[in-house]
Amino acid sequence: MATVKLYRGHWVVDYRDATRRRRIERPDGGFEDESQEKQAAEALLAERLAERAQGIVHVGHGTFEDVATRWLKSKVRIRPSTRRSYEQLTTCYLIPYFGSRKLRLIQVSDIERFRTELGQCLPQSIQQAFTERQLKAKTDLATARLKQRAQRMRAGRPTINKALTVLTMIFNYAIRNQWVARNPADYVEHARDPRPVRERPLDLDILTPKEITALLDAARPPLYRDGKPLTNNYRLLISFALFTGCRMGEILGAAWSHIDFKSGQFHVCRAFKEGRFQEPKTRTSYRRLTLPAFLLNELRVWRQSCPQSPYDLVFPNLDGQPTSHANLLQRGFYPALKRAGLRRIRFHDLRHTFASLLISNGEDIVRVSRLMGHANASITLNIYSHLMPREHDPSTDRLAALVFGNNMETPTA
Repeated sequence: MATVKLYRGHWVVDYRDATRRRRIERPDGGFEDESQEKQAAEALLAERLAERAQGIVHVGHGTFEDVATRWLKSKVRIRPSTRRSYEQLTTCYLIPYFGSRKLRLIQVSDIERFRTELGQCLPQSIQQAFTERQLKAKTDLATARLKQRAQRMRAGRPTINKALTVLTMIFNYAIRNQWVARNPADYVEHARDPRPVRERPLDLDILTPKEITALLDAARPPLYRDGKPLTNNYRLLISFALFTGCRMGEILGAAWSHIDFKSGQFHVCRAFKEGRFQEPKTRTSYRRLTLPAFLLNELRVWRQSCPQSPYDLVFPNLDGQPTSHANLLQRGFYPALKRAGLRRIRFHDLRHTFASLLISNGEDIVRVSRLMGHANASITLNIYSHLMPREHDPSTDRLAALVFGNNMETPTA
């Protein structure tokens, strides 16, 4: 039976939770005398009984950090890159801000305050966590300089919204385990771009045909000495990305055995990402792409001088090992953009360029979806529908014909 009693010199609550597990809890806070502690224990017991009636169960110390840690451990079917993203958001932002707080006491106003403070500057607790992480990674860094750097930092809108999304997922996990009754993060709006709609940049930064030509002209072919390449073939690599729509990892993991020069097709069946070879992103990412004739010819020429690789790579580094993402960007892609006088875009925008130009050229959306390796055509439509050619829509004319018949003139008063 639930009761308040003296236990080891303190007033505590003794009760069984919704799972019939016995629990003994001491009320939080400092008390001037036993009567105050007893009153706090009675209030705590009433709160626990109300929660038990709702089926809520407490776990561990019931803090946000406890639940966030359990949530991360429960994510066993996510990709390593997704796990790192979740870990970064929880350890860098959420746990430093909410970590020691009781999960059930976090309110909508607390999360809104978190969103606001994160957009202005890093809250003190997050600054301190940042400094401690940096000092732990590199002990020779100056603490004062790190603190100044942390004070100047602030989170961007995408980071804030990702943190709010993870926070929602953590609360949903707690609800499924009956540790809380509701999700306060569901009631918090994501951060908005304050700029007028027309001034906001598109998520896709697409190159025009003229810009593609300028980029390929600026991308440097390999330099040779005694018939051996001294630099990577970044021009061919960028051409491959533009005319296949492949992801960066799919290109860096491509092998010569994946290219059928007779049929002119490239079989996407491997990716190099996060320092290791992986399967493609999804089941539909396994696909066969027909390569244009000029690209096949350039690949034949490159194969004669390509560094030998134990992994049969099409675009290895000079030692035959997989090319790192950073080297591709810093030594090949970004310098080519700069020499071409183009804005700095993401390498992934070459993939968007591929799909966008196909759609604007009238290609069927289902075919484009298959070439992109999307799970279904609706994904392709959601991303690129605003780029599809706009034709005269006769639906309103048909409606008017239905209402007025052959006499298309509207009735006069």
